[in-house]
This record gives sequence, structure tokens and C-alpha cells, in this order.
Amino acid sequence: MRKLFFLIVVLIAAFIWGDFSFINDIKDFALLSGKKNIVVMGCDIRKDDVGRSDTLFVVMLDKDHKQASLLSIPRDTRVKIKDRGWDKVNAAFAYGGHQLTESTVQDFLGIKLHNYVVVDFQGFKDLVDVIGGVDINVEKRMYYYDPYADFEIDLRPGMQHMDGKTAMQYVRYRDEEGDIGRIRRQQKFIMAVYKQIASKNIIAKMPGVSKQIMSMIKSDLSLKEMVELGKVMHDMLARDGLKMAMVPGTPKYIDGISYWIPDIPKMRRQMAEMQNVKITEKFNENTKKLQEEYTGSLKK
Repeated sequence: MRKLFFLIVVLIAAFIWGDFSFINDIKDFALLSGKKNIVVMGCDIRKDDVGRSDTLFVVMLDKDHKQASLLSIPRDTRVKIKDRGWDKVNAAFAYGGHQLTESTVQDFLGIKLHNYVVVDFQGFKDLVDVIGGVDINVEKRMYYYDPYADFEIDLRPGMQHMDGKTAMQYVRYRDEEGDIGRIRRQQKFIMAVYKQIASKNIIAKMPGVSKQIMSMIKSDLSLKEMVELGKVMHDMLARDGLKMAMVPGTPKYIDGISYWIPDIPKMRRQMAEMQNVKITEKFNENTKKLQEEYTGSLKK
């Protein structure tokens, strides 16, 4: 049961898992694949709205070296979406669900994605509650009200124990830093969960948790694969093997709409480093082509 508990770590910020039979036979050599890559989508799905990927990141797992990397993708990142043109990356989920999001992210980053996980807001709240909440030091006063979603954020500074509802407020809050500041808080939250997960008091709550997790998320992974992930995450926790990064870029307004404009060459080099593989000639060609296309689209 202890193995299963560590699975929740990666799921918590909206979130993750994967199988561990590494795929080496990659037909498209334009894609890098040195690790097990899982795209994770935290979505604001409602009964009358398919929603968008409010939180988006890729977890890269290195089973042999017991390490994991987490790459956050700002939801305002400007990307090319198949049959839709240039748009914010979070729009891919609204247009085509997890399938279109997965293919869009894969083409953008240039790495092979092996699995996906989707967690809606209710699933996130339930996951946090399952582990008994998380302790977070809120760095400042946070208040916001969204009348459309009837969603309120009302947090005061200082250390506090957050249940699922309160944690949702913390990871969704946006200030003058926009999505970048929110990503920092989300990564801070994930790290807090990652470290707290080893608590013996929490481990005692594990019976029946695996079935609960299955009902909280949507993924192409099985319960057996969840157990495998739990074991790997346990080993990584012991070695402090979780590293975090974000797609490099700069904010920019285009026609009055805010975007995150990625530094594509830098991002692609970052991908090779995070995958721990050498850049192939085909990957280089693909990167140059993407950069030229991106530059051209900005001039229109």
C-alpha cells in the first residue's frame, strides 16, 4: 500500500502517472525520447462546457536513475494547433480534448509523449483531501472572484493547512505576474506534496485509496501501472529526484490578447537536456522549421 501512496504526489497538482515499459522503437526520429513522458492536464470541465487545460505540464521519468523532471507549459503559450491555426495551448483541449492537447504538445516540444492524465477541478480537490491536506506558506494576500464560474479565492498570508477546496484557490490564483507567478505557486505546491507524502501518519490512510484515485482522474493507464509509478516515485523521493522547469519565453500582447511567446531554440535544447539525449539532425531540422514558421506567423 505504501507504493500506491506515492502515486498521489504527481497527480496532486492536477495530475499524473504512466507505465514504465520504455518505448525505444520510435518511428519519427524528429521526436526525442530519452525518458518516459506523461502529459498532464488540469481542466476546468463543467457540465455545459468542455473546458480548457487550466494547468498543463509534462512529467519526464527516468526509472534507471530514479529521477523525475516536471516541465510546466504556461497556458497562454502560443502554439500551432492542427486545423485551428495559432492559438493558446490551453485551447487545444476545448477543440479536441486530451488527444489534440497531447499531439499539440508533442509537436511543440519535439519529444515523444507516451501517456496522458486528465484531472478536473473536483478530482484535484478530492486528491488533496485523500492525503489529508497540505501545509503551505501563503506568501501574500490573495483575493479574486469570478462571477461566471462563481469561484472565489480568499487567502491570507502565512502558514496554513489546506484542504482540497483551499488548495484549489492557491494553485489557481493569478496576480500581476499572470500565469508565470501562478506556475511558481503550482510548482511550490507540488513540491510541498512531494515532500509531505512520506509522512507515516498519511501512509496509514492508504487502504482503498487506489480505487478512489481511479475515480478521480482520466488516463490511459491501468491500476498495475499506477502501482509501478508509486514505487518509482517512492525511490525518487528518497533521492530528492524531482526537478522543475518551465518553457522559456517572454510575455507579449498580440491584437490585445496576452500570450507567452516561447524561445523555441532554447526550449528545444532544454528538451534534449531534460531527456538526457543528443540532438539529432532530424530534430535540428524540425526545430529550425518550427522557428521559421513561428517567426513568419508573428509578422502577419
